[in-house]
Amino acid sequence: MPPNQPRPCREPVVCRVVIADRHAAIIEMMAQVVESIPGFKVVGNAREAGAMCDLCRREQPDLVIVDLMMPRSPGPSLLGDLRSACTGARVLVFSGHLRPSLVRGALLSGAHGMVEKSATLEEFRHALRSVGAGQVYFGGASSDEVRSLVNGGAARGVRVARLSEREKSVLSAIADGLSSKEISSRLGISVHTVVHHRSRLMRKTELRSVAHLARYAVQVGLVEETVGWVPAIC
Repeated sequence: MPPNQPRPCREPVVCRVVIADRHAAIIEMMAQVVESIPGFKVVGNAREAGAMCDLCRREQPDLVIVDLMMPRSPGPSLLGDLRSACTGARVLVFSGHLRPSLVRGALLSGAHGMVEKSATLEEFRHALRSVGAGQVYFGGASSDEVRSLVNGGAARGVRVARLSEREKSVLSAIADGLSSKEISSRLGISVHTVVHHRSRLMRKTELRSVAHLARYAVQVGLVEETVGWVPAIC
């Protein structure tokens, strides 16, 4: 390098963060915590699912902090939409009471960490650092459910199949009791495509009926169990 020429500066590595929560006060609190950690920067926030996906599609953040109970798209299916919007982002779920079914569904949908809103700010910071650094973090009740899935999944007889996001959407709709025509309308695909996905689901899960598929969706946490549920005739 010629004398007296300044050395080129390398920009510090910055973890770009999007925050998605239904409550403005919680967004503000989380933003303050995120910005207090060196190397982390908030690039946007959203209070409903559609706005979150649009923001993530535009900003392509490194990390998304998301409440599973977002308006218009509650539950683990929200994470499927998020993964489609920004495939490279890591996901930290920061939600209220994490029921076992929500934990299972979030894990199957690719969450890298989970922290309950009852956690301390120090635990939240630790989760942020861990997930932002490429590790995983599961706090409190969610870690108990993770251990249960690892140690007891086989004992419960649930064979977890590897499903695409579209297949998960079709499975969730089946569990909601929708017919093939209703699923077609909800997802914007043809009835023929719905039937094709249903056949693939049965092949992958080794199940042979709509009722069994619906029960499977409950077991793996894609939907909540509903008393009096009756499967539609597809």
